[in-house]
Amino acid sequence: KIVIVTCGEDEYNLFIISDGTAFVSDADCPDKLCVKQRAISRNGESIICLPHKLVIRIVAKEESRLDAVTY
Repeated sequence: KIVIVTCGEDEYNLFIISDGTAFVSDADCPDKLCVKQRAISRNGESIICLPHKLVIRIVAKEESRLDAVTY
């Protein structure tokens, strides 16, 4: 699924959801830090574009019973 988020008259972020992950593939912000962030897929993870004041966050329907996993 491809979602284009317009953040003003001439501002955009191209947001893609695929195979259980979400990421920003293109944006016209000056620093493009949102494009450089890794794909997100877990509850609580986020991608932020400060110039466009955009926050994309994963919110699960149910809370996970696990707080952390160690090996």
